[in-house]
Amino acid sequence: MSFYKNKRVLVTGGCGLIGSYLSELLVSEKADTTISDSLSRGSLDRIKSIKDDVELRKLDLLDYSNCLKACEKQDVVMNLAAQVTGIEYNRTHNAETFINNMTLAQNMLKAAVECGVKRFLLVSTACVYPHDAVVPTPESEGERDEPEPTNSGYGWAKRMSEKLGKYYAQESDMEIAIARPFNAYGLRDHFDVKTSHVIPALIKRICDGEDPLVVWGSGNQSRVFVHAKDIAKGMMLLTEKYAKSDPVNIGHDKEVTIRELVDLISELSGRNPEIVYDTSKPDGYPRRAADTTKLKAVSGGWVPDTPLKEGLAEMVEYYEKTK
Repeated sequence: MSFYKNKRVLVTGGCGLIGSYLSELLVSEKADTTISDSLSRGSLDRIKSIKDDVELRKLDLLDYSNCLKACEKQDVVMNLAAQVTGIEYNRTHNAETFINNMTLAQNMLKAAVECGVKRFLLVSTACVYPHDAVVPTPESEGERDEPEPTNSGYGWAKRMSEKLGKYYAQESDMEIAIARPFNAYGLRDHFDVKTSHVIPALIKRICDGEDPLVVWGSGNQSRVFVHAKDIAKGMMLLTEKYAKSDPVNIGHDKEVTIRELVDLISELSGRNPEIVYDTSKPDGYPRRAADTTKLKAVSGGWVPDTPLKEGLAEMVEYYEKTK
């Protein structure tokens, strides 16, 4: 029998990019699923396929009283509520990003313990890693030096959230899983240049015909991109199998440079803009890839496996139809 069957499971941020896929998976596993979302960036369109199978609570979880309402009578809380934006917004709004993400984590952990929740998923990020992290990056690098400067506020909030989660695991009966997802993408993301991630921002600009296309940095920086549905599956596996208050990467080691990414999106969209790389702008991490040793060990050998080209083609087709 599924671990999640008939369990009362709360997904905060369940109308978001990853949370909507996670909610769908929980419904398919016959969990009694509740979604809490402020809908400030979440969208009901993302959960339309399961709207009759979940309970939706529109709540602002920056208000602690709402966290208590959300956690009441839940067996499992999967806390995906966060302020997540792109590199430009993050690097110029570190205080806001730190305060909001730290508050969300503190509120939800405290409320879950107070409500007697048995198991909790704490969602961290690969942004906890330092600029010169070993690549592929093992989880131990998250305890060294400082998070990469372009995401400093976000990275520190998530590092501190992990620490708080470990303290609660030590001092309460709640079991806590800690996930560190790498760069998420998928067609449910925001196609917004100012606040979105790199992939939807590039798709929007290229498909809208921007030419020349000015890209931040050298283009030589590399990333691993993980489809949101794979991250959701990884979160379910960690919550079930490894609630040990010990961080685990959800990612892989298939690096792609930003130059390669731009070329691939251009190819898929059928466009051929002139590309200009603005080296006066930051690259962020020079390289980013996940060491998956621990993930494989605790999940029974699973790693994310959606091919990047397949996921990008899905996003380009969706954007072209809806723009």
